[in-house]
Amino acid sequence: MENESEETSFEQLMDKLEECVSRLERGGLSLILATEVYEEGMVLAAEAGRRLSETELRVTNIKAKYQEMMERSEDVTKDQHEEDL
Repeated sequence: MENESEETSFEQLMDKLEECVSRLERGGLSLILATEVYEEGMVLAAEAGRRLSETELRVTNIKAKYQEMMERSEDVTKDQHEEDL
C-alpha cells in the first residue's frame, strides 16, 4: 500500500484498519505477512489521524467564525438600540 487516495473516505479507511486489526488478532499469519499487515494498518491509522486533525481544525475555524458573526450581530443590535434611545 503506497499512499491512501483522498478519494478513499474516512469510513473506508476505518473499515480497512479494522480488517487489518482482525487479521492480526486472528493470527496464523507468517511473520512477514503479519509485519506487512501491521505496516498497512499503521499507514491507515496515520492517514485517518491526519484527516481527523484536519477536520478538527476546520470545525474550530467554523466555530470561531460563527462566534465572530454572533458578536458582530450583537454589536449591531446594541448600536441600533442605542440609536433608538
